[in-house]
Amino acid sequence: MFGQKHYEEGFIVLNNQDTIYGLVKDRKPHPFARLYKKIKFRGRKGTSKYGPKQIKVYKKGQSTFESIWINETGHFLNQNYASVPNSGERQFLKVVEKGYLTYYQLEFEDGDSDYIDTIDLFKKRDGNELIRVTQGLFGLKRKSLIRFLNDCPALVKKIERKEFKYPIEVATFYNACKNGQL
Repeated sequence: MFGQKHYEEGFIVLNNQDTIYGLVKDRKPHPFARLYKKIKFRGRKGTSKYGPKQIKVYKKGQSTFESIWINETGHFLNQNYASVPNSGERQFLKVVEKGYLTYYQLEFEDGDSDYIDTIDLFKKRDGNELIRVTQGLFGLKRKSLIRFLNDCPALVKKIERKEFKYPIEVATFYNACKNGQL
């Protein structure tokens, strides 16, 4: 079972909450990187393919991905995202940090470079809105973050003072704020 080309140890969580352990492959690696629409899973019962509608979560190596509803509106520089059940389409998003605020990365194929790139998104546990956290080379989208995370005044001050450069710093601080650890 080991030594399978580009498979990594992991598991899948089916929609009925059953967890199955095995080997997972979700992409073709560089130099001609490509994300698969359905992940490939090898378990005791052989190889199967699963799309975002068929499973809730999968883990591949050290990375965890959740299947969530994504509804995209807007245009290139002003794209809006929401996660409302049965609205848009279910997609796999990489989980970077899980908590009151979950930091996701939406992976996509960069057509110019044959690499896989990401869009950083935040989602509050009790909300439907996903906000885009960064804008390419411009860094953090500070105004959007201040508006979205205004229920943690200490974080808002740090964002205004440009004390954070990376999404993970913002997510970690916000979760500590909401968990009463500040």
